[in-house]
Amino acid sequence: MESPGKVSVVLATVFTLVVQGLSLVEFLPAPIAVGVAAVWAALVAVVARWVARGPVRRAWTEDVLVALGATTMALFAFGGAIGLLMLRTALGTESVTGEVMIAMFLPSIPIAILANVPIELVVIPVLLIVGWRPGLRRVLILVAAGLYFLLRIWTYLVFAGARLDFAGAEHSTARLTAAERAEFARGLHVGDPRWLVNLVIFAVFLVAAFGSRVRESRRE
Repeated sequence: MESPGKVSVVLATVFTLVVQGLSLVEFLPAPIAVGVAAVWAALVAVVARWVARGPVRRAWTEDVLVALGATTMALFAFGGAIGLLMLRTALGTESVTGEVMIAMFLPSIPIAILANVPIELVVIPVLLIVGWRPGLRRVLILVAAGLYFLLRIWTYLVFAGARLDFAGAEHSTARLTAAERAEFARGLHVGDPRWLVNLVIFAVFLVAAFGSRVRESRRE
């Protein structure tokens, strides 16, 4: 079994620094945000390399994290598509109010945060190290990590700030005019295509799940 090398640790570290740095900078000064991300990246590297030294725990960890990645991305892809469809449908009616739109949208924020946390903090960075062995699964992990990396940058730089500001605004209970509905559509990004990227990442994790490392190790 190939041991994780420097390349895998560097990839996991860069992933964590950028993704967590962008996330934390919303709440902390940039130097502190980067420092916290660096500490977490170092902790992930230490734990993942320890896991990789035990063939059995490495195989189980890899399989469990791939399954968790597929499950979480399925939630993002299909849940996101349904959520956007509901928002678009509501904005297509003349009786909808700002209060209703905000009530429909706000639950998606904590759900998205809770779903993102395991993927960003554990699943992808640990898989980049633990799953660093020759074969198709390593390629799939790299593809999923690369797509997710680009997706999170896209989210933080384009969507997250506007949506959070919009969600925290005061809105009237009066019926929305056509112009206001159009403004809501822009503010909530109801044409957001990211669910398609989530769907692709889900498919990548799903294919990776068929190459069970536990089953493979039992045949060796």
